[in-house]
Amino acid sequence: MSKGVYTEFNANDYNTNDYSSVYKPSSGLSVVGEPDIQYEERIDYLFINSGDRDTSVYPNPNSYVTRFPTEFRNIKEIELINAIIPDKNSITQEPYLLLRIDEIDDVMTSSNKQIADSFAFLALANATTAGGFITIDKRIHENTPKLFTTPKASLDKMTITITDNTGTPWNFGSDTLVPTKALQHTLVFRIVTLQKRRDALAFRNVY
Repeated sequence: MSKGVYTEFNANDYNTNDYSSVYKPSSGLSVVGEPDIQYEERIDYLFINSGDRDTSVYPNPNSYVTRFPTEFRNIKEIELINAIIPDKNSITQEPYLLLRIDEIDDVMTSSNKQIADSFAFLALANATTAGGFITIDKRIHENTPKLFTTPKASLDKMTITITDNTGTPWNFGSDTLVPTKALQHTLVFRIVTLQKRRDALAFRNVY
């Protein structure tokens, strides 16, 4: 093949592989030509029970670390929607309890440092049975969600402490290595995350 033929072949090959022409706006969308990524909300409900903690590390149900079975990403909002607390040690005589989560701060504004440092304010309803369990009384205080102006990148655990109004961890009683059911509490969270959503690709020509 002569030099002139090579030159002509190379020029035609360039035209064939001119991707800017192939993927022009009037043709099917390429990956780089897709519209900007949009997000949609996803709601999950997270249930935490103090009886699932590692009792060899955290012997008391009032303070422990719990790790989630899945990692939450791009978190827009977290809210405590319910709590079931054991009726122990005259707990109903307390004005309220506080829930502190070390990984999440700046939820509530207050002149009281203990409230300001907490994730949730727990106003307790009356116990249905003495020595049984108590839920949050929402007639006194509605849930206070944590809204992230910039979504929180990830969350895979919570360091939880339940205290009295002075910030002292509440004494639910002496637990055992095999958790005593009557001493455990349950927390229910509503978590809103942002999930990527892409528009469906239009017809794409193959060359």
